[in-house]
Amino acid sequence: MQRLVIVILCIPVLLLSGCLNPAAVSVVSDMYEAALLENDELVATYFSEDYLEKHPLEELSDELAADVRNRGGVNLLNMKELQGRNLQSEIVQALNDTYAEDWSFVVLQTDDDTIQTWVVKRGETQYYIVEGQKMNVDTYNGAVLK
Repeated sequence: MQRLVIVILCIPVLLLSGCLNPAAVSVVSDMYEAALLENDELVATYFSEDYLEKHPLEELSDELAADVRNRGGVNLLNMKELQGRNLQSEIVQALNDTYAEDWSFVVLQTDDDTIQTWVVKRGETQYYIVEGQKMNVDTYNGAVLK
């Protein structure tokens, strides 16, 4: 009887676990959807002011939308959040020094040979994308992943 109760309690958790994205992944996904809809004002709300000062919004939004179109949809970007234990220690240390251990590292594939990384930081009222970098798969595998 006790095993049956445990199984019944575990089934909803297992069914829902595939539907739930970490907050940082949801932020990045929503940002790409806004870019695809060509809503530059909404796209801007996902980025920190510092990031937008370095990257013109219209060009950024166009590039993001092109990435989604090239892959055939937001879901095909294969987004996931990597934990610090999966990253090179130098990257983790640099991010901890810059963002006081309050960051998330999201990766996705924009085409067969290119990986996009995003650093998402939790603000007072929402999450913000504070860094982003594109690199080829070989660089990603050698310089980013452990």
